[in-house]
Amino acid sequence: MCLEWEVQVRFPSDTPVAGVELNPWVRVNYKGAYLSPPNYAVHFTWYRELSTSSKYVQNYVALQYHAARSNSTTSSGNELKQEKLGLVNSEDSQIIEGEGKTWIKVGHSRTYIPSQDDIDSSLRLVSFATNDMGMRMSPINVFVTTPVIRLPRPCPRRMVLLCSLRNLRYPNFTAKPFKDESFRVLSYNILADLYTIRDAYSHCPKWALTWEYRRRNLLNEMLSYDADILCLQEVQSDHFKNFFEPEFTKLGYSAVYKRKTKEVYCANQYVIDGCATFFRQDRFKMVTKYEVEYDKMALPVIEILEPDTRNDGIFRLMKDNVALVVILEEKDNGHCQDGVRSRICVANTHIHCGSDASDVRLFQVVNLIRGLEKIDSSGIPILVCGVMNSLPGSDPHRFLINGEVGCFNEKYRDPLGIHKHLKLSHSMHLASAYAQLLDSNEVGQHQKEKMDHQTLEPLFTCFRPSFSRTLDYILYSKNRLKVDGLLELLDYDSLENRLLPSPLWSSDHVALMANFRVKRSSRRAKYLSPPPDPWEQKQTEV
Repeated sequence: MCLEWEVQVRFPSDTPVAGVELNPWVRVNYKGAYLSPPNYAVHFTWYRELSTSSKYVQNYVALQYHAARSNSTTSSGNELKQEKLGLVNSEDSQIIEGEGKTWIKVGHSRTYIPSQDDIDSSLRLVSFATNDMGMRMSPINVFVTTPVIRLPRPCPRRMVLLCSLRNLRYPNFTAKPFKDESFRVLSYNILADLYTIRDAYSHCPKWALTWEYRRRNLLNEMLSYDADILCLQEVQSDHFKNFFEPEFTKLGYSAVYKRKTKEVYCANQYVIDGCATFFRQDRFKMVTKYEVEYDKMALPVIEILEPDTRNDGIFRLMKDNVALVVILEEKDNGHCQDGVRSRICVANTHIHCGSDASDVRLFQVVNLIRGLEKIDSSGIPILVCGVMNSLPGSDPHRFLINGEVGCFNEKYRDPLGIHKHLKLSHSMHLASAYAQLLDSNEVGQHQKEKMDHQTLEPLFTCFRPSFSRTLDYILYSKNRLKVDGLLELLDYDSLENRLLPSPLWSSDHVALMANFRVKRSSRRAKYLSPPPDPWEQKQTEV
């Protein structure tokens, strides 16, 4: 029979990790030409390498030796005996020979999750295609991996308590004094898989860059923090739908998602990253949600630019960045004081990056705050989490923390002259959560050494091969919220090879987390209703 089709199998890495799913890329092609294959099915069989000292191998060798010496009809009896033991060297065998090794069958599906028994042994995937009549239409494809390795041992990060509770230690993050009246908020840029295909992360082993490995490692890390609210950035749209949303839903979280406005074609589908916010269903309910698209806010500004600069304005300001804003209300689980249920507004955003785009970042940050300021006027405490892509002391950072920033005459800071069309001040009382590390007398010097004492921000939240600075922030209404604790920061010695991502940390950014309490004065406040759309633009605001 002429087998004119062939099965192609590829893996992101040929190094399997125990507990991490192996999901090969599979394609059926016509030999020598590109043709669409007829209806077909691909059959898979996984094998694990056996050592020569294994009892399975010894039994197999003994039966083969006995069968070779038999000269009579007893050979048929031996074959029956071998079939009963599953040791016949055929497609249905439990143990086979191949590539000079002995293998035992461990699976028969496309994917396979290596177990502890597979550690230090190679794996072998055998595949072939059949047509809808069940006839084989391709030769057998064999792929052999390197030996299975162990998962790296996690390195837990502890909470740094900013009050007298510091003398108590809660390594598993279940500090009960925090849980009754406070809530934990995590902000984390998890590095979308579509951005890991560049050569920028060549320092990281290929197996540690595969999405199957990173998603497990990221999920385990985030669950260890026991956060009540999680603000994630660079969450790929298909990964939110197929992994994060179902995983967090099983654990009792609600999920909301806002993707960026432009998609890219990757791995046979259109995808993009976005912002995802998760919150515990037993602690909060969502009152309302706002989706902010910065490119829509750019259109009115572009229209009032000089005609000869509008094209530049479109190119410069029409970015696909977004923000996801939710107003949450705590549920009455017996902890609400005087029956009053606190509300909290959580803004999750990813601001535009680019070395020469400080004006674009300021434009986006100003427009985010413009809407949040209207919500703030209703008395609701505000949290702003995310990747600002702005260094401490930069124009966007000073605007957020100081409440204002002046207009600029320098062309490189405002090449289109858009700042004169923006309101470069706000009345919100925002502070950086991690600045409280330096203000607390309860925090040890070791923790304070991880902070920049001039900018009052962490030394770094992003640690790429060519860049290590602070880009991520958790900001809060300091007149309505109080910070009780912070997730300890990483230092240079805790990073493998001093670069991210790594086998231990699966993103090029560092997770930030703060423990908040609503101040008593804010708990008793009566909230006004925020406007239906705080980001609706009026002509006077442009």
